[in-house]
Amino acid sequence: MELTKSRLLSEGSVWHIGSLSAVYLSQGLSGGTLFALTTFLVSIGASVAEISLLLSITMIPWTLKVFLGPIIDSFTLSRFGRRRFWIIVSQIAMMLALLPLTLIEIQEVNLTLIALLTLHNAFVAISDISIDALAADSLLEDQLANANGFMWGSKTLGRGSGMALATSIFYGYGVNEGFMVLILLMSVAFLFPLFSKELSYKAGQQSKSYKNRLTLNELITGVSQSLFNRSALAAIIFMLFSNIGYGIFDVIYNEFYISVLGWTGEDIGYLRPIGMWLGGLLGLSAGLLSFYFGKHFLLLFFITCQAFIFLAVSTFTPETSDTLSTMAIIGVDTIDAGWSVLIFSILMALCTSNTSATNFGIFMGFGNISMLIGNNIAPIILNSGDYSLAFIAAAISLIPCWLTAYYLTKT
Repeated sequence: MELTKSRLLSEGSVWHIGSLSAVYLSQGLSGGTLFALTTFLVSIGASVAEISLLLSITMIPWTLKVFLGPIIDSFTLSRFGRRRFWIIVSQIAMMLALLPLTLIEIQEVNLTLIALLTLHNAFVAISDISIDALAADSLLEDQLANANGFMWGSKTLGRGSGMALATSIFYGYGVNEGFMVLILLMSVAFLFPLFSKELSYKAGQQSKSYKNRLTLNELITGVSQSLFNRSALAAIIFMLFSNIGYGIFDVIYNEFYISVLGWTGEDIGYLRPIGMWLGGLLGLSAGLLSFYFGKHFLLLFFITCQAFIFLAVSTFTPETSDTLSTMAIIGVDTIDAGWSVLIFSILMALCTSNTSATNFGIFMGFGNISMLIGNNIAPIILNSGDYSLAFIAAAISLIPCWLTAYYLTKT
């Protein structure tokens, strides 16, 4: 009985935050391996158009989170817990989808690679929206900033570790071996949600058990109460522009750093993770920083820093010092992690309990559509201009984010 209580997902306990963070760590390891894979593919000849195609199609499941939310809110097997059921199923499916990549030859962007990574990302998206909904359900509002710091910090640390480790294995042993190690590490992180127990009520509302299944009317009512207000609409506009710049950067930075600045794929694979690790540490301290400076001020500050980094990269030439180009590739992920933690805690506070998966899925769906837009317009901008124009466009795309973030500070 005591052991079961210690593994309860409540009260912001060490096990509670650790379990949430373990799932995020698993997602980060997966994302970092994909970063390493795109860098590896560019280093052996893949074009910007091919990388854009790969990232755009594999991103599609993330844009569909708006439709996944109602399913997760409306159906579960109660013996596993309302959210935990989906987390367990999706984590197992994530690993199974990667198994073929441990066997087939991967030397180019092809339909098989795209299909398998898209299937894998579909289950990562289900895992992501389920763990976000669990966090929104099981944490009190004053716990969200700190918890999000640990969760996003774990994801970013996992992303950096996944990219660095995958880079080492891809170039030293082979791509198949890299995916074998990823599956092994994900299986270890999976043990936390597997042996946890979920609350049967919303945190802070112990007397009100939430229902495992919602009717369509209840779903519509819950969503409308959360989203049809000025703050939520401002948040949706923010998310719609939030990742355009990052999406542009992700498609073109490998070719830019390799073809223009003279870096190697291994240089990128070992140096970019430093920014992810620093971002993870920044995420872990975001709760403390927001206590002293306020989450809204920090959000505006980080968005401004991100825009200046994109503008700085737009001026880089082959004569640019390695120090500056290194600082830029590190800074992009460090700053991105900082403001991601802050906006996620704001979004979770806007979600109601019974429909938190749907509400958060809508917010994140717009964020992922934003990334998809950036992935797709990057090669179009390159065809009509050059790298500088693409990085300037990335910076300009952050202006609506800054304005809506400023509005949120007032409301």
